[in-house]
Amino acid sequence: MLINREAAVGDQDYNPDVLRQLVDAEEIRRLKYAYCRAADAMDAEGMLAVFTADCIVDLSGGLGDTVTGIDAAREFYSGALSKFTVSSHHLSNMDIVFESADTARMESYLYSWQRYKEYPERADRHRWARYRDLFRRTAGGWKQSKLVCYVAGEITPEELEREGETIPLPPWR
Repeated sequence: MLINREAAVGDQDYNPDVLRQLVDAEEIRRLKYAYCRAADAMDAEGMLAVFTADCIVDLSGGLGDTVTGIDAAREFYSGALSKFTVSSHHLSNMDIVFESADTARMESYLYSWQRYKEYPERADRHRWARYRDLFRRTAGGWKQSKLVCYVAGEITPEELEREGETIPLPPWR
């Protein structure tokens, strides 16, 4: 993609850091989209492709059900996906903050629908949640180093061990 400097910034001073962050933010968003597309395709390896080798995956919203490392994440996602025949993940409100040139965090909102293999005997799952993610620039580009999912509400036939939903969340600064 070629950018005409004068058309892009007009009379303002050119700041290459701002342009770099715009490109980086788009790469980070695309990683999250790829993760959700892979989840909808029931593709655990595709989901894992966005993570660093030392990733942390916490779908419990900080309540302790965490896996660390790509091999543990592989085992977790393979088992989790085996319960469903199809799913649909929808992201919005993607807010990216750069902590440094090589680290960023993102908060996004999620709605997901999943159909269990036992449908219609087992009703579909609907989930409303927020992701709080960390990303790190690697030699191969941006990768996700941490995923935390905070569930705001869920309609599911599964017995859950939550004592309530994890919202309100701690402040995100």
